[in-house]
Amino acid sequence: MTKSGRRFGIAAVVAAFVAVMIAVAGPQGASAQDQARRGWDHFGFGVPWEESYGYSQAVRAGDTVYISGQLSHDEAGNLVGVGDFEKQVRQSFANMDKVLAHYRIPRSQIISMKIYTKDLRKNFDTAAKLHKEYVGNHRTTDTILGVTDLAFPDQLVEIEAVALVSPRS
Repeated sequence: MTKSGRRFGIAAVVAAFVAVMIAVAGPQGASAQDQARRGWDHFGFGVPWEESYGYSQAVRAGDTVYISGQLSHDEAGNLVGVGDFEKQVRQSFANMDKVLAHYRIPRSQIISMKIYTKDLRKNFDTAAKLHKEYVGNHRTTDTILGVTDLAFPDQLVEIEAVALVSPRS
């Protein structure tokens, strides 16, 4: 086969794959109706940025719950603990607990976490201490990342997680 023949073959395979993906997921991805049909359950707090950004605080897909990055906001969407890293971490974990409670998941079923923080060197020890306090003796897989910016100007931390739902819940 010539080089041009191989290119045509690869291009045909790629085109077929794209056509199948569009047929399965639709041109803009899965609709809410498609997601519901798959058994996905979405949870939100009703804070303004969920609608404007177009996301859920958590999505249950099968026996797994994917929890969006939690930050230190109250029920009205106001940032809690401006300038206070520890207070922001505690409120972020409190919001994580609200998501877990919705799905009736204990902290011991959290599989992994990612913690995004401004000024990592300054805040690492506090983040580690509060993470250990939150999970206790349960061991999750974790990543902590230092970032230059987060969604809101006074936001210092954001914490996302993946948790397993007990087959009984």
